[in-house]
Amino acid sequence: MSLTIKTFISCFLMVFLSFNSEGQTNINISNTNLFGGEPHLAVNPTNNQNLVAAWMDIVFINGGFFMTIKTRASFDGGNSWSATFNQPHMSPTYGSADPSMGFNSSGLLYLSYIDYREAPDSGGIYVTRSANGGLSWDTPSMAFDMYDHPTQRPIDRPWMVVDKSGTSSDGTVYITTKPAPWINPPSRNYYKVSTDNGITWSAIANVDGGIHLVGSSISQPLAAPAVTVGGDFVAVYPSYVSSQNPLPSFYLATSDDQGQTFNYQTVYYGVPANSNQNFKKGYQLLTHPSDATKMTFLTVEASNGDADIICRNTIDAGANWSTVSRINDDAIGNGMAQDMVWGSYNETGNLVVTWRDRRNSNVSDFWGAGYDFYYAVSTDNGQTFAQNNKISSQFIPFDSLISENGNDFMSNVYRGDTLCTVWGDTRSGKMQIYFTKTIASTNTTIGVSELNKDSYNWTVSPNPTSDYLKLEFQDNSFRIITIIDEIGRKVWNGTANKKEVEVSLTGVSKGTYLVIVGEEFRKIIIEK
Repeated sequence: MSLTIKTFISCFLMVFLSFNSEGQTNINISNTNLFGGEPHLAVNPTNNQNLVAAWMDIVFINGGFFMTIKTRASFDGGNSWSATFNQPHMSPTYGSADPSMGFNSSGLLYLSYIDYREAPDSGGIYVTRSANGGLSWDTPSMAFDMYDHPTQRPIDRPWMVVDKSGTSSDGTVYITTKPAPWINPPSRNYYKVSTDNGITWSAIANVDGGIHLVGSSISQPLAAPAVTVGGDFVAVYPSYVSSQNPLPSFYLATSDDQGQTFNYQTVYYGVPANSNQNFKKGYQLLTHPSDATKMTFLTVEASNGDADIICRNTIDAGANWSTVSRINDDAIGNGMAQDMVWGSYNETGNLVVTWRDRRNSNVSDFWGAGYDFYYAVSTDNGQTFAQNNKISSQFIPFDSLISENGNDFMSNVYRGDTLCTVWGDTRSGKMQIYFTKTIASTNTTIGVSELNKDSYNWTVSPNPTSDYLKLEFQDNSFRIITIIDEIGRKVWNGTANKKEVEVSLTGVSKGTYLVIVGEEFRKIIIEK
């Protein structure tokens, strides 16, 4: 087979589906030679079978090793994936990091990432778009320049969210970011807004403000963003200014005018408990899909003596926040830490949270502790959570790679009762990106085995074609036949119980399609 990365499923991958409630099945979607990290997963609101994964990957280019952003797309809910697309560098000496994605209401997909060089500092945050569900991307455009702030280098951990509220602000794109890691405090958090599909951006501005400043002692004041179903732009960020509050705090910033002005509320404050700084303590703000007053804040805290996954929620748009809900259900204070949290709501408002978990290790704290990945579901906006279940298929021995940068986040999406999750782990001796698909209510895994398929039990001809297809089988067994287009839309569906079937292509446009028979896939080209 010839390989391309800009046409639909040049080497589409054969999958066998198996349902497994005894143990998980994970698929390596990165197959990296060196290091894959910080994956992000997005689902198309116009087609919930269209998933796109993005991650950081070290590749050898022009005689050197550079971090690159890679993407793959699926049009069958993660059962099979397209060829890998490598996002371009803006300069041969740049490296990339920190992918973040979001679809708009009509299915246009955005990807933001850093492309930069340190010493001499140059580059910025770039945004590229895909109109075909992540199969190909347009030319990236710059959203943040390294020198948008003269001293702060505002390009670390860009986090993009897209307004899908259906209100007058629908389609607005927001990116938050913070100073580069080599910049010492005092630091602030930053954001920009685009109302023209990410082509142009507002001037750089601060999320914090007024009497709710970050302060001078926090070096990486990440502002975790979200958009409410009412169209408000919201973000949670850390602060420590004794004149504002004698204790370290987290504040919620809310804008109802697309980031022009903000009001502020306190999420919580307190003296943070000490824990090993190697734990990945990133936090996330989630907004309810149908109630603009409900939000959930996820983070990692060590108030019980070891790092736990913690949830706080609000039902009044941030005016008041609940007490802590501890999500991991291992023994309290057992010394076995959890970190690297991520969460999602499904369309009905159920909440799922995933994380990295060391409860099955015989070593406490960080160094030497092996790990698994777990999930838990809440049906009451994060007040309580069901039993924890594993999503990783094996216990992963400790590897010092997990202490390195580029391993701070995992990601998931939750639609109906199906949880799709991506993360990086070191089971192979390298940091690889794994994917799993789970029916959450029954903890039933849909196992995926990825194989290059060179022989089939049926043939399709002619290919290319214009008017018809003929499918030939080895026997008269009953079969379901489906043809889908490049973005996963069904264009033909039927059944067969004979050895030869002819399909009319009248009304089917020119293009590249996929013929699906049972668990086998064949690419066809229709020429008109």
